[in-house]
Amino acid sequence: MHLKSPLIGLLIVCLAIELPSPTAAQFWLKLPEQNWEREMLATRDSGVCYKEEIVETINPNARLRQISYCCEGYVNHGSPQNLRCQPICTEDCANGLCLSPGYCECAPGYYREERRCKRM
Repeated sequence: MHLKSPLIGLLIVCLAIELPSPTAAQFWLKLPEQNWEREMLATRDSGVCYKEEIVETINPNARLRQISYCCEGYVNHGSPQNLRCQPICTEDCANGLCLSPGYCECAPGYYREERRCKRM
């Protein structure tokens, strides 16, 4: 009986406390230009090629190995263990993004003229 009174009192206090009212969620709309680079990079080819080589091993069943490397027209900006193959663009790709070897995509608000991305 002695334990019930503090618990009932605590319950009454908890019920009497005014909880903060729920707030409305706020969302900010991202402009399409902000997502452009991420979407273009997601659609870009990886530039990683594969070949199979036969290597000398003790186990004859494990001689065939798959080797990864950067395809022609791509350069590795990572390590030999972690390839980050990026395309090589010979033209100026400022205000744009090199999507494949020799192909530059201009950012929104820019157009391609005279081998450059110029503001509209």
